[in-house]
Amino acid sequence: MELFCTTSREARVSVRAEDPITALPLAVECLIGARTADAVFVVDPDQRIVHWDPRAEALTGLLAEEMVGRPCHEALRGECEGGGRLYAKGCPVLALSRAGHAVPSYDMRVDTRIAGKRWTNVSVLSVDSENGPYLVHLLRDAQKAHDALEMARDLVRLAFKDNDPAPNRRDVPGLTPRQAEILGLLAEGRSVKEICAELYLSKATVRNHVRALLQALGAHSQLEAVAAARKLGLLAG
Repeated sequence: MELFCTTSREARVSVRAEDPITALPLAVECLIGARTADAVFVVDPDQRIVHWDPRAEALTGLLAEEMVGRPCHEALRGECEGGGRLYAKGCPVLALSRAGHAVPSYDMRVDTRIAGKRWTNVSVLSVDSENGPYLVHLLRDAQKAHDALEMARDLVRLAFKDNDPAPNRRDVPGLTPRQAEILGLLAEGRSVKEICAELYLSKATVRNHVRALLQALGAHSQLEAVAAARKLGLLAG
């Protein structure tokens, strides 16, 4: 199969206004010019972002002019499972590529301007050059998959808790009337937004009550909190 690259020189250049024009290797130009539904960004051998396409802007809300030219670990601040930093000055992705190894796909949580922290899945294509490898990153939204995984973990935790002995009444936390009211609405399947409208409270106030409930019930999620409350006799049914 032959790969034809007809990209113009203007399209082959990724710059910031204050930086000198930097031409990308031809193989990189061809890859970023290919059709894909994924967001695409490119990191050069010095770990600078040198290309940030419109799909990357749409996914993160971060614009090319504020990303291109910056060190990847400073601009993207990606996190792995558990909250640890994924990128650093000694980037493991770049180290693998320099050693001649293929980079396996991985999940990364990034800060977005619109939706806060969001999980993405990343594939990396490594293109060798005289100065070292250029890393072409293909980025796609993976938040729904992580939400489903977290729900599955909650259900597993609940299954184990169902086999625990009946609680001692002294272990039942004391809730304020407002916390009990919000707990009841959560048990009915109401969202935070719906609870705000029902009780005429701000979103910040409701979220603070929910966090207090999770802490009091030793729960990691609203689903787990409701199940724990039922087991402790704080809810009917």
